[in-house]
Amino acid sequence: MTAKLAFPQLAKVAVEGFKLLQDSGQIGPSDLRLTKLDLVNDSVLVASIIPSVFDSIGVKTEACTVMGFMAGFFKEEFALPSGVMGFGVRAFSDEGDELMYVLSSLEAAQFCCEGKAIEWLTHSIFQDNTPEHKCARAKLLISRIEVGLRRLISVRLEVRHGTNWWSAAVPRGIGNRAVAASKGVLTTGSGGADLIEYTYLLDLKEVILREWDQFRGIFGARARFEQAMDDLNSIRRHEAHNRPLSDSQIKQLEGLYNYLAGAMTHVDSETVPPFLIENWRQRLATIVQETSAGIPEMIETDRRNPQLVRSKFDQYVAALEEGLTRIKTVVVPPGKQELHSQLEREWAELWNAVRRMQQAADSGNSIEVAAAAVLHEQARGRLRRFTATYLMSELGH
Repeated sequence: MTAKLAFPQLAKVAVEGFKLLQDSGQIGPSDLRLTKLDLVNDSVLVASIIPSVFDSIGVKTEACTVMGFMAGFFKEEFALPSGVMGFGVRAFSDEGDELMYVLSSLEAAQFCCEGKAIEWLTHSIFQDNTPEHKCARAKLLISRIEVGLRRLISVRLEVRHGTNWWSAAVPRGIGNRAVAASKGVLTTGSGGADLIEYTYLLDLKEVILREWDQFRGIFGARARFEQAMDDLNSIRRHEAHNRPLSDSQIKQLEGLYNYLAGAMTHVDSETVPPFLIENWRQRLATIVQETSAGIPEMIETDRRNPQLVRSKFDQYVAALEEGLTRIKTVVVPPGKQELHSQLEREWAELWNAVRRMQQAADSGNSIEVAAAAVLHEQARGRLRRFTATYLMSELGH
């Protein structure tokens, strides 16, 4: 039989219960710390932890441990607070930096109790800020830009100069270094399509600038392209030497990726389809995260202040409206139109549901308010399930 407690007391019991299980060896590791439990937006129970390890897999493993504890604790010992629809875990470093944030539905969290880690991973939403993940993310984006630039140069310059474009368009120094680097791998007399694989970012920059007339219509302003390539090379040096990357560097890299890769997709979609798909994924991820951050938290005491409630409704509607507008401007790659259209529909349904709640609240009719609240919860639940089940798996979280 489950017991009921006020949430502050319930949170304290949960934290102490986790520590007791650790001390008795029933749950581990012993140096994993569960520091507190919060109720966010009256709908998600979020545990804050300081993990014993700081690599991506290790943090996810310990987050799963805590998620499994919460799922069991609130199923066997205590009743969930009314309205709770999921669990979350936020992992922090000793210095207070957020390493990871994971959200799971009640059903997904149950996988952790059953030892089904893979199922939990695929049905949960992750925001991974571990140094390891940032480095891997940077490596992926930089690699895709390099591959795309090499392919673009090969195609464009062969059209301009013919099959001997390497000798005609590539500066001698770059050509000699590529030949030396490929020695023992490529045969003598290999063409540009092979030799260009042995060039670096700044080599690619120099080739493109030397033949700028062939690339002006793709990348726009020359100065912008030059600066972008210099910034990209700076970040690449950090990544290549496995130096920690800051959040600002990752944000800068994503901007560079969107500019360079986005420009290339408009020229040769068969050459760089991953870029278009990745750009779509990243833009949607940003929209979802920024919209969520713009939705105000509404607590029980707010109901005593109609003006405050109205203000928060206005913010909620505005955030969803802006998000929907941004979603409609995203370029959708082939094969993703249906998924994108469903996101638009679910998002619009939630936006309309919030507006109905706002109108019902203004009318003062309690029956209309209750009916609108039910429709809102249904629409919010559908969007959350869609996001958790389909969209976030596409976004790589």
